[in-house]
Amino acid sequence: MGTNFYFMTKDKELAHKFFDREYELTEEPYLGYEIHLNKLSFGWRPLFQKHKEFDTWNELEQFYLSHKDNLDICDEYGEKYEWEAYKKRIFDHAAREPEPMKWYYGVDPIQTLGGSSRKSLYHDRCSPEEADFWIPIDHVEYIRTEREARRKFGLGIGNEWCSEFEYWNDPVYKIDWVEGDFS
Repeated sequence: MGTNFYFMTKDKELAHKFFDREYELTEEPYLGYEIHLNKLSFGWRPLFQKHKEFDTWNELEQFYLSHKDNLDICDEYGEKYEWEAYKKRIFDHAAREPEPMKWYYGVDPIQTLGGSSRKSLYHDRCSPEEADFWIPIDHVEYIRTEREARRKFGLGIGNEWCSEFEYWNDPVYKIDWVEGDFS
């Protein structure tokens, strides 16, 4: 579960010129064009959707500042954000205290609460020395370490959800990017 953020605009020309087929016409929070920006999910680094106009934070910021008179930033609940408040929310989320995580194979303690006794690959907290990756989770690192864990425990490929997307890290900030619509 997480919160999605969007550019909203009433400017049809802007939407068509810069986001051809990368927007949805919506009535909430007002009648306009909705362009998915990113998702903030607990435990993960901020994940941004690549668009033809930007695939780094610096490009996104420059685009927004160049078109801010025709763009609003809203979350999926309709709350509007000024640029600085949005930026603070993103970077506060990315700057959380790191927590070490390790891959395990066995009965996931959380799944046992629901009555399951099926073995699976799962991750849980561990000591810093044992860590395979850290929270907030880097999407690129997660995929790499999961593949390593699957090899280590003799499991199949798994997690088809991550194979349909191409992820990369922002060159400057602790945020991740993905090619493709994941909202």
